[in-house]
Amino acid sequence: MKLLHCLLGAILVAASAQAAEPFNLTLPTGFGAYTKQSQTAGKIEVTNWISKSPTGEAVVVTVSKMPGKILDANKLFASTRDSLVKSQNLTLDSEEKGSGTPASEKLSFHTGTNIFLKSRLIASDDKLYQVLYVGHSTDQRDNPAVAAMLDSFTIEQ
Repeated sequence: MKLLHCLLGAILVAASAQAAEPFNLTLPTGFGAYTKQSQTAGKIEVTNWISKSPTGEAVVVTVSKMPGKILDANKLFASTRDSLVKSQNLTLDSEEKGSGTPASEKLSFHTGTNIFLKSRLIASDDKLYQVLYVGHSTDQRDNPAVAAMLDSFTIEQ
């Protein structure tokens, strides 16, 4: 009976921790539970959720709470893209504007021959969401499961 209570308690704690995330995302098979990190950069509150797989791949979801409503999502996407390219010495491989609301954009990058990234940026109200996949080959990055994961992202209201 004690084991049953412990298991139920663990399930409730896990469910409440999962519900605390301000988004829903279906991770590819094999990815572990998120670790969470928060920091403040000036007037911007930044929170990262990181999930890793045994193969060395990772998914990072970053939520940046801006000091006010995002007025020009395309400008923010461009500056985010350019900053990422410059700071990480990346090459932009593709860029695809999303349609509809909230505003979004998908990007693919690589650096050298062993880091391949795919990202989705979403702007909603005063928050910038970035879903970033990190892999070690174009085959990993271009796997349909990665595209499905990016497409599965939704914002909790």
